[in-house]
Amino acid sequence: MHELNSRELKQALEYAKSIDEDNAKRMMIQFEIDQPLFFQTIFHTFPAIIAERNQDLAHLFMDLCFDISGVYKKAFGNLPKFKDDPTWMERQAGLLDKELKPLMQGRHLNAKRSEQIKTDFYTPKDDETQQSGLLDFLHQSADLFLQENDCDESTIEMFKAMLFVVVRLFTNLYTRPPLQ
Repeated sequence: MHELNSRELKQALEYAKSIDEDNAKRMMIQFEIDQPLFFQTIFHTFPAIIAERNQDLAHLFMDLCFDISGVYKKAFGNLPKFKDDPTWMERQAGLLDKELKPLMQGRHLNAKRSEQIKTDFYTPKDDETQQSGLLDFLHQSADLFLQENDCDESTIEMFKAMLFVVVRLFTNLYTRPPLQ
């Protein structure tokens, strides 16, 4: 896997945005079949958490997750299948839990330590490919939402962190070979 250059990202985003409703439904059904736990996490669990704060932002999140899945499909091919590595999502949850706990506890820390934890969270891990252009697009979408809607900054920050997690999960899914 490689970081998408601006041309590749533009083509992949155009592909994701051009998918008609019938093909989008088929794509989501296939996603749920191929990666049921991952699908549940990004299209049910995360949006439910966001909806507790802002329903419209939860809808935007699901739209952007669809775009992310379209980008990865266009750029890197079909999703790896759950049956090839059924414990993948569990392992990812364990890794993310270690990173998210300090981030969530950030409000109980002094500002300097809180900022360091955020920096550590967003810093690419060893041998990790970060899709910076895609993340910039997603963050711009969040900022645009914030300009047009009444939403507190902490909710947008949580929204951006969840998008970052989704992109990281997609990257890990496409770069980590299935267990043999």
